[in-house]
Amino acid sequence: MNIHQSTGFQSRGWIPLLLFLLAGIGLTSCEDLLDVDSGDPRDKLVDTWKVTETSGNYKSALEVYYVEISKHQYDSARVVIFNFYNVDAAAEAVLQGNTLSLPHQILEGGYTVSGSGQIQGSKANEIIWTYTVYDGSGEENNVSDFYTRLTF
Repeated sequence: MNIHQSTGFQSRGWIPLLLFLLAGIGLTSCEDLLDVDSGDPRDKLVDTWKVTETSGNYKSALEVYYVEISKHQYDSARVVIFNFYNVDAAAEAVLQGNTLSLPHQILEGGYTVSGSGQIQGSKANEIIWTYTVYDGSGEENNVSDFYTRLTF
């Protein structure tokens, strides 16, 4: 055998195939790392959500807007909902199982809110909210929201 001849493994066809297989294994391993469950039940809520809102007194028609849910920085049982009630203010909710409690709180702008939400769907991709809003006018507003997770 000539010293300049390639053996089977060193031939040009094997090296690219071997590199391709190794890259595929590496990507699969990284993907598995990204899907690791952190054990934090709030993870299922962290996302952008489309809100379809039916309001009793203050808003005259069905309203559609978006909110962003993130983990509370200091309380491991709470989430923060940005643009709650479509007033560009953040509300805090407590997560327990598939229920979100919206404790009595005053949002920026003077809106007092309280109520609850129920997480539904096989992948926790829906939340049904019922809550009240008081803006100081003397009349409470009963609100029903339907949140749908946006999947990108």
